[in-house]
Amino acid sequence: MNKVYTEIGFGNESFFSTEIEEKTKEYRLKKFILPKKILGIYLRFWIFKKVLVISSVNGISVNKKDKNKIKLLLGIEGKE
Repeated sequence: MNKVYTEIGFGNESFFSTEIEEKTKEYRLKKFILPKKILGIYLRFWIFKKVLVISSVNGISVNKKDKNKIKLLLGIEGKE
């Protein structure tokens, strides 16, 4: 099954977007697609190279990225 991440917020190319991860590929669509099976929800704060994720599935995590970005997103994680 493909993983689906539907996001609402600022920082992506569009206010509503959906990222679909297939085995070795991932792509982003500029529309809101709800996953068939919802696994959890998350908040993602990306400020410059630090990313704070508060997830109902994985708890709280802080990651470091190579790119400088500013994002504030509410997301739904699921599967097709």
